[in-house]
Amino acid sequence: VGRSIIRDPSCFLFDEPLSRLDVQLREEMRGEIKLVLQDLSRPTVIVTHDQLEALTMADRIAVMRDGRIEQVDTPHNVFQRPANLFVAGFIGSPPMNFFKGKLTQDGNHVVFTETNSQNAPFSVQLTDELAAKAAAYVGKEIVFGIRPEDAQDSLTLASPAAEHTIEVNVEVSEPMGAETYLYLNSGEHSFIARVRASDRFDVGQKVQVTFQMDKVHLFDPVTEDVLK
Repeated sequence: VGRSIIRDPSCFLFDEPLSRLDVQLREEMRGEIKLVLQDLSRPTVIVTHDQLEALTMADRIAVMRDGRIEQVDTPHNVFQRPANLFVAGFIGSPPMNFFKGKLTQDGNHVVFTETNSQNAPFSVQLTDELAAKAAAYVGKEIVFGIRPEDAQDSLTLASPAAEHTIEVNVEVSEPMGAETYLYLNSGEHSFIARVRASDRFDVGQKVQVTFQMDKVHLFDPVTEDVLK
């Protein structure tokens, strides 16, 4: 990098620049390289398989699959507004949870019901904004996506909405230090919730989980595109 800077190029190309470093050094170098590049004000293209590296270092990210660009956007938008199932599942750790199910009309509301032939399926009511996006899918199959941090332990919320809350079983509790990952089972689908490190859960315990419905994404099961 130093030799390249001395030559004063018009742009920089990096191919997996931090892949051979250990975790601590990689974290330090991400910040160092970003500071250097900001001072130089040169266009820079970085190729990486490390999504954290991309999210922290880039002004814009191009997510590719099989040589095809799936989405080009800011790190914030790639994370918060994924264009399709692939981007939604690729960006984020743990990745976004996906549920297969069907939309039905229940009075003035649209409801997502999990696909489940063996146990009692869960149902959650869509917000008006989501219902408007999915109006053409009522009575049809759809994919429901929510990130682990947006599936919250109902006991930690002041007033959890019953229409957005489901009961699930704890399969695994994975303490991560600052937080805990709960591996849960809804009866048909396994998924992950990110909860407080101070909370304790037992395997097999039943818990109430509330979905933050304003953070939910709906996808066409055929095209895999997000509903807009």
